[in-house]
Amino acid sequence: MHCLVVDAYSSGRFLPAALAAHGITTVHIDSAPGIADRLLRTPFPHEAVADRFTYRGDLNALVTAVLPYRPARVLPGNETGVDLADALSARLGLPGNVIDGRRVRRDKYEMARAVRAHGLRAPDTLRTHRFDTALAWARSHGRWPVVVKPADSAGTDNVFFCAGPVELCTAFDHILRSVNFTGARNRTVVVQEHLTGTEYFANTVSVAGRHHIAEIWRYHKRPGRGGAPVYDYEEPVSAREPATAALRPYLLGALDALGIRNGPAHTEIMLTDEGPVLIEAGARPAGSILPDVVSRCFGTDHITLTALACADPAAFMARTDRPAQPRVPLRYVSLISPRGGRLVSLARFDEIRALPSYAGHHFSVEVGDHLAPTVDSLTSPGVCYLVHRNPRQIETDYRRLRTLEETGLYETDEVRPDARRPA
Repeated sequence: MHCLVVDAYSSGRFLPAALAAHGITTVHIDSAPGIADRLLRTPFPHEAVADRFTYRGDLNALVTAVLPYRPARVLPGNETGVDLADALSARLGLPGNVIDGRRVRRDKYEMARAVRAHGLRAPDTLRTHRFDTALAWARSHGRWPVVVKPADSAGTDNVFFCAGPVELCTAFDHILRSVNFTGARNRTVVVQEHLTGTEYFANTVSVAGRHHIAEIWRYHKRPGRGGAPVYDYEEPVSAREPATAALRPYLLGALDALGIRNGPAHTEIMLTDEGPVLIEAGARPAGSILPDVVSRCFGTDHITLTALACADPAAFMARTDRPAQPRVPLRYVSLISPRGGRLVSLARFDEIRALPSYAGHHFSVEVGDHLAPTVDSLTSPGVCYLVHRNPRQIETDYRRLRTLEETGLYETDEVRPDARRPA
């Protein structure tokens, strides 16, 4: 049995090995000739891939190339692969998601409309290429800040929180002068209401429209430069928490509204005083995860469940009613660089590895790279997992990590060699 995996980068790099554990061979598809450098930083799973093709804009040619493998499934490994995975599934007549010309799983404006049409609350949203239209909308909305982002974006890619017309103008102009995560020029801008509350995300896997919640996590953010929030850390949410009961029906309804019927999804939701509201959803695996560490907490993980759903849908369906319940305290820490410069050494990260709760990490930068001050997820140096039976130990180690970051953990050419280190 063969599975096509489109863009097995970021967390998607773990999919070929997970599929191989079930006897499924991966054929890899690059969604474009030029893959973003930040994705190429993650190791490519060469040993678990039988063949590799590149999509060059001709879907018929790509289908002809992969047909000899008789693929049984198509999976996106990353946000960049979502559209092509859907198109291939439809063309090959394989289990996939609902095809919708509005691109409700990619376009943030259409996404909000689809959720609202399903009877669920979604953020007030405008999509336009004209600044005067955006400014008029923001003024009629009457509440600042507003959130400004590309219509076709991923993560915190060019997401701005604008407190007034000047900031809105600057953000609007910046987005239209920029390219999105696929390398295409941004042609429209989305302006949305700023939601307040507690932010969560859920990782799910679906088979034939039946959804299983693999994990629910709570975000913790901190103010960054310019007032925009920066990811701080995330922690799993117990199935017994009231928040889970509030989020679950909304989440399942949102997946239905977006036509997600097969495969993984990563959905961000704000739990406001009025109830849950969708921030955005991606029909692909969660990014920047280490499956083996997550499995220590939940007993399984997003990647493993995605592979199981492909290999044995009946076995997967048998567990869809089991709630996602953390077994041990875990904290996913987004690394934060307080300064920039050329990265000259990561030797001091050995001090992080020595922490009692250290469980694993992933860097998005290498020695010799330019390290930017962290202002969003794309400028974070990476992630670090802390796991321990005692949550106090996790908190102690987390504070130690942040102290080390402030005192030269990331050694750059802008930091003096004799920089003071903590005792």
